[in-house]
Amino acid sequence: MSSFNEAAVRKGTACIKWDFQEADYGVSGLLPFSIADADYRTYQPIVDALKARVDSGVIGYTDLNEEYFSAVKGWCKRRHDWAIESSWIVPTGGIVPAMCTAIEVLTEPGAGVIVQPPVYDPFYSIIEASGRKILRNDLLKTEAGYQMDLAGLEELAQKGASMLLLCSPHNPVCRVWTYEELEAVARICQKYGIIVVSDEIHWDLILGDKKHVTMGQFSQLYDQLIVCTSCSKTFNIAGLETSNLIIPGEKIRKKYQDHLYARYLFVPNTLGLESVKAAYKDGDAWVDAQCAHLKENARIVKEYLQENLPEVHLAEVEGTYLLWLDMTAYGLSSDALVERIAAAGAGLNSGAHYGAAYEGFVRMNVACPKEQLLAGLDCIRKALKGEAV
Repeated sequence: MSSFNEAAVRKGTACIKWDFQEADYGVSGLLPFSIADADYRTYQPIVDALKARVDSGVIGYTDLNEEYFSAVKGWCKRRHDWAIESSWIVPTGGIVPAMCTAIEVLTEPGAGVIVQPPVYDPFYSIIEASGRKILRNDLLKTEAGYQMDLAGLEELAQKGASMLLLCSPHNPVCRVWTYEELEAVARICQKYGIIVVSDEIHWDLILGDKKHVTMGQFSQLYDQLIVCTSCSKTFNIAGLETSNLIIPGEKIRKKYQDHLYARYLFVPNTLGLESVKAAYKDGDAWVDAQCAHLKENARIVKEYLQENLPEVHLAEVEGTYLLWLDMTAYGLSSDALVERIAAAGAGLNSGAHYGAAYEGFVRMNVACPKEQLLAGLDCIRKALKGEAV
């Protein structure tokens, strides 16, 4: 079993987070808590499987075989209580480009696509790049935490929206939506014929008491549903650019696949396929241990802030390893906060990237060893308290 408190060597490996972001922040020696990958080693059987394939001496064109289908289906059933069919599995090179393709294939130019800010910033750019219209249905910030504005969602549906990009679990506010919330989304979208593209890339990273409910549980949506899944966050293999769309509806699946086939976008990443099979075969215990580590890191952040920076409010951490910090008490823009914290040695994400209304918020990735996390928290404290660096 991997030790999640042992740092992997990432600097000097052309790592985006460690080697290229220093220029963005204008600071050298930065501890990054930004881009959503982890700073500990991945699941060893994945490494072993990749080595074995490389050692075979040939890395040629590869397709999905029964071993692959069984691995994906087994994971969906074991971890998410969702029985899927092999024909529903559509491999892609990554969830963001796959979602962009879904927008272009399944909606008309100028169509309205709903997002629920604050939300993962590529959601905005892929809608705009596709020539569609962004329809914002901001989450409601309540005393109980962030909630979906279901009335707002239905209003946009009534006005003719074509698609909903759902983030579940939600990045960056850490929500794991309840069955009741998602059932309401399914009801609204079915009623108005809204296609649901559910980004569930973080579906295995559940840190609170709630259980992740995949949109795949709502069979009434099958003719208008794409569920986006990947090993990339769960097993820290984003660089292999391998994801699986689960598309139960035959009509939209064929339309999607025909688009891929016509453009020769259907050839899977050979090493990516090996990683998926190795991960999903029996990676359950490793994932459970990782979630325990991430939960502990989130606890450390919460207690550190309460003791040292009580003005900073942490959204309840239910899922993902991306924490959402409300620093509005300091009266600074998100970019100013990020700049000040970077000058103290830690790199965080500006909350304004996730929605224009979220100035004064920042996002922090805690998928790292404890020692690195504590050092980053000290940087944040020094920055916000004006202590000498």
